[in-house]
Amino acid sequence: MVSFRGRARVVDLIYFGLAICLIRLVAKLPLEARAWDVNWFANAAVDIVILVPCLALFCRRLHDQGLSGWWALLLVPGPLVDLHQSYRAVFAVVNPEWLFQSDPLNGWGMVMIPVGLVVLVLALRPGTRGPNRYGPDPRKEQVLAV
Repeated sequence: MVSFRGRARVVDLIYFGLAICLIRLVAKLPLEARAWDVNWFANAAVDIVILVPCLALFCRRLHDQGLSGWWALLLVPGPLVDLHQSYRAVFAVVNPEWLFQSDPLNGWGMVMIPVGLVVLVLALRPGTRGPNRYGPDPRKEQVLAV
């Protein structure tokens, strides 16, 4: 289940990154012998499926720092621009004129570099100690009363 509520640790980001690597590896293995367009669609589908859980985890990571989860929307343009650019590159085989046409999203790659650095800093900043308005500290083990 994907939850945008609560808080998350930096370790959760590491586990999520490892899980994404495994998902990409599994999604790519059976498709190596297939056509390039099928491969592109499979990779694009994995990117789209991973986007919402990634947003939810980053939102919880921001909550751990006491920040609003709306800052997680900084992540959205990156994968969308990447999908658009890869679509143009892969399907230029079908329409080679795309390689010579002006693309309104060409400048976005340079914009996404500082945005990516901001996201990295926000993801790796330490969270607030103790409970905050988004919930209890995820680093402290909860002792269940029996």
